[in-house]
Amino acid sequence: MPMRPLLSLWNGPETRAMPIADMLSHRHGFAVMAGALVLLHVALRWSALRINARTMLAAALVMALAFRATGGTVDALILALSRALYLPALLAVMTVLRVAALRSRQVGLAARFVVQQPPARRYAFLSTGAQLLGILLNIGGYQLLLGIALGQRDAPAASARAAEIRTRRIASAIIRGFNGTVLWSPVGLAVNLLFPLMPTLDWLSYLPYGLGMLALFTLLGWGLDRLGPRPAVPFPVPERKGAWSAILALLGLVLAITGSAAVLDALAGIPMRAAILMVIPVMALVWVLVTEDGPPGARVHSLACQTVRALPGSANEIGLLAATGFLGLIVAQMIPPQAVRDLVGMLSLGPGSLGALVAITIPVISLLGISPMISGAAFAGAVIASGVGMPEPMLMVATLSGWVAAAMLSPMTSTVAIAAAETGLPTRVVGWRWNGLFVVSYLGLIVLTLLIWEKLL
Repeated sequence: MPMRPLLSLWNGPETRAMPIADMLSHRHGFAVMAGALVLLHVALRWSALRINARTMLAAALVMALAFRATGGTVDALILALSRALYLPALLAVMTVLRVAALRSRQVGLAARFVVQQPPARRYAFLSTGAQLLGILLNIGGYQLLLGIALGQRDAPAASARAAEIRTRRIASAIIRGFNGTVLWSPVGLAVNLLFPLMPTLDWLSYLPYGLGMLALFTLLGWGLDRLGPRPAVPFPVPERKGAWSAILALLGLVLAITGSAAVLDALAGIPMRAAILMVIPVMALVWVLVTEDGPPGARVHSLACQTVRALPGSANEIGLLAATGFLGLIVAQMIPPQAVRDLVGMLSLGPGSLGALVAITIPVISLLGISPMISGAAFAGAVIASGVGMPEPMLMVATLSGWVAAAMLSPMTSTVAIAAAETGLPTRVVGWRWNGLFVVSYLGLIVLTLLIWEKLL
């Protein structure tokens, strides 16, 4: 039997199990072992890493050394590593789900049906479709839907202006829909980086707030789309055969993953974050067995082989996620709690005002190249450590609102960069010109909500 390549060590089931063992046992030595394998995997794939991942890894190393030099403990470093390593572990198991979903005809059917909707219904379908595919396929779902949708630009248009409006509406709907997952998705990087910082908050108790934010986010986007220019052009009726059953099947897959993890959390006491890592590979296997034809053994073997081939290519994302998450968590520990308390006292900030400051600052500094993953974790961790009187759901709402705003504006974020590349337009057009009004309006509503919330405490 051939030996498994060293490049796949991090992506093997033994190493993916280490973050789960770490969460269930609270023995952070598992994180040290997983971290060593991450570093080995990244080192062996160093030539394949892009400049962003190399820069973040170097910055993480420098920050770790600075943390120790300023009195930070080894235990604190290991705790940050433990929390940061969940993100590449999630990426690894999501690879199995992505491979399983992309093999199925349901994904293509659903994507084409969503894209082919007439202009009056296009925003609702595209944003919902981007959210669904984003949960299942992560950035791959975003790229898939954006690529199919922008292919519609070749359809006849009355003028160049009409074609530009059509491109803007299509891309904006997909960008907003995909980024809406930041606000609530149990498999999203944002919530899974922030929840460990909250001593009493978990996904189930946060869900009502997340869905409320998502409703506001979606309705505002739909309203602005309706108010914008919409040239009247003929549009073919979309092919419906098999489309709705495909959409319902994909929706069922999302609900099965979320529901199964929630059941394990509620009945077996397994933390939601650990349950997600356990459930996703099982659901991916079930999906392949239910939706594909042929001998079950052959389908399982094929899924395993395709997943193993896909995993080594994720070295850049693994390195980037681990380094960025680690940076945010270490920066949070380096901010003196007394400094946060002094700032709150000097500015006479209540919890709502402090939340508004967090929500606005994250997208502002993202324009300088600071990832919301770093600033979000740093701000949330610093506020919690300071002990100021701010409800954890309020802090999550503020942090995730700033995070989603940054993801839609900053040219450094993947969603803006990918959309700019697909459309052939500058990032400032895709970010600020297409989504600036939406982001400012959304943040304004969130700030108002936070201030009203403060009055009700």
